[in-house]
Amino acid sequence: MTASRPSYTFASLTCPPEDMEGILNWLNQHLSSSVLIEEGSLCRLVFIPPDPSSPEWLLMELALSSLGASEISTETARQEDWQEIWKEQGFKSFTIGKTLLVTPSWEDIQDPSLPHRIRVDPQMAFGTGLHETTYRCLELIVDTAEIWADRAPVILDFGSGTGILGVAALQLMKKGYLFAIDNDPYAVEATRHNLADNGMGTRGSVYASLEDVVSPPKAFDVILANVTGGVLCSTAPMLFDRLSPAGRLICSGVSKEESMAVRKVLASLEGTLREWAGERYDTFVIDKEMGRIS
Repeated sequence: MTASRPSYTFASLTCPPEDMEGILNWLNQHLSSSVLIEEGSLCRLVFIPPDPSSPEWLLMELALSSLGASEISTETARQEDWQEIWKEQGFKSFTIGKTLLVTPSWEDIQDPSLPHRIRVDPQMAFGTGLHETTYRCLELIVDTAEIWADRAPVILDFGSGTGILGVAALQLMKKGYLFAIDNDPYAVEATRHNLADNGMGTRGSVYASLEDVVSPPKAFDVILANVTGGVLCSTAPMLFDRLSPAGRLICSGVSKEESMAVRKVLASLEGTLREWAGERYDTFVIDKEMGRIS
C-alpha cells in the first residue's frame, strides 16, 4: 500500500502594485507563514491561509478586499506540486558574481568556472534569489565571506525562509556554523531540508525562535536579517547587541516606505552603516567595529 503524500492548501490574490506593500504588511502581521511575491503590472501574492472553511478566513478575505486585493482564491496542492509553482514563478539557476552558482533542486547544472554551488528546494517557504532583497543579500554574503575566509564565524540567519542565505554563507565560509531562525514551520522544514541537501546537516541548527536555541553562542559574527522593515525596527537593536566586536549585520527586505524608519534605528547604533538603494527595496549593512571595512 502506497502512503498518501501530504497536501497543503494555499491562497493567492492579485493587486495593483501601489497596493502591494499595504497588503503585504497586513499579511505579515496576521500570518505565521511566508508570502511569495510575483511583481508585475498586477502583483500576485501566495501564502498559507488559515482553514478556508473558518470564520477567520472569511474575515481575512474581507479585509484583503478592502485593502485592494482581488481574485482571492484557495487551492490544494501536494508538496511536490510546489516545484511546479516555483517553476512558473521563473525560478532557475543563476550566478552571484564569479563565485556562486545557485540551482533549484530540479536542475543539474555544473559550471567548473564557479568555485561554489548550492542547491535550493523552496518547498513552501520564501527565498529563492528571485526577489531583489534575497539577491542583494547573496551579493553581500559573497563580500563578507572574504573577511571570514580563514576563520570560523558563527552565523545567524534571522528569518531564514528556505535557508538560501544561511546555506550560501556556509558554502562560502567553510569553517562557519549556522543558527537559522524562522517562526514559519514550513520555513523551518525547508531550511533543514536544504541544509541536508547541501551536505550541511551537521553545520547548522534550525529553530522557531532565538529563545529556543540550545546552547546559544556568546555572540554572532555575521547576522543575516532579510525580513520586513517593521520587524527590523523592533529587532535590529537586539540583533546588533548579539554581534561580536568585529561582527556584521546585513539587513534587507526594507521597502521604500519603511526605509527612513529603519535607517533611523540603524543609525542610532554604534557601528559603521552603509546603504544600497534597490528598485523597490533598500538594504543596509552595519559593521560593529568602526572603520574596519572600507
